Amino acid sequence: MLSNLVKAGFSVAVIYAAIYPVLNPPAPLELKDNTSVVEAKKVEVKKPKQAEKPVIVNVDLPDFSKYRDVKEKKRAFFAFLRPFVEQINTEIEAQRLLVKNLDLQTSSQEHRDEFQRLLKAYKVEASQSITVDNIGPLKQELLKRLDIIPVELVLMQAANESAWGTSRFALQANNLFGQWCFRKGCGIVPKGRPEGETYEVRKFKSPKQSIRGYFFNINAGYAYEELRTLRATLRAMNEEIDPYVIAEGLIPYSTRREAYVDEIQNMIRINKKYI
Repeated sequence: MLSNLVKAGFSVAVIYAAIYPVLNPPAPLELKDNTSVVEAKKVEVKKPKQAEKPVIVNVDLPDFSKYRDVKEKKRAFFAFLRPFVEQINTEIEAQRLLVKNLDLQTSSQEHRDEFQRLLKAYKVEASQSITVDNIGPLKQELLKRLDIIPVELVLMQAANESAWGTSRFALQANNLFGQWCFRKGCGIVPKGRPEGETYEVRKFKSPKQSIRGYFFNINAGYAYEELRTLRATLRAMNEEIDPYVIAEGLIPYSTRREAYVDEIQNMIRINKKYI
């Protein structure tokens, strides 16, 4: 009898591994299929006791799977992440003010060094010497990249990509946005990764670091130039940065493209009341 139970358990494990979704080949700068983050449904096995929950490896991310009420789960998820998003946006606003106020004649060397650092960090090409002639265009391009992302958009993408904080990669890697990395050992090797591929699902030290990684991906990645243009246009019109509008620039984020954008926009509409 015991032997038969062991064989049955092994068979279930094989079936589960076989149905785990296969990731699409990676595109440059952490582009990926949205399905790379959301877990496949587990094969249901009749047991006298309820199946055990996934082990939460990092203690920083709450166990959102414990919530039975969907509304409570959504509120808890948003309440946990929102302060991190707001803090990062506040930091960006302070950096934007620094960039706007930079003056080659009156600003300190520390101020100019910070400007140079931001140019490099956000991949804005600049000559070694900043002059009166080129500082204007450099500021303009940097401010286009160095900008906030609406809280609603960040939270909905986090919910979508991490299955509301319950996916394997959220639990084991603090990865809330399905970001990839391409150096061996930089993350978790996903099951079903096609032979010959080297990408991994990036590991972050904390959920907050995952959010920072997402911000950098959106603000500096070449794939999201359209999103940044939409955002800059709203800025130029003295309009608020509308999450519905700039979400149109997320087409490269998923191989589902327009369908993915529609889903994120619908999530904002449906779940905004829980934030």
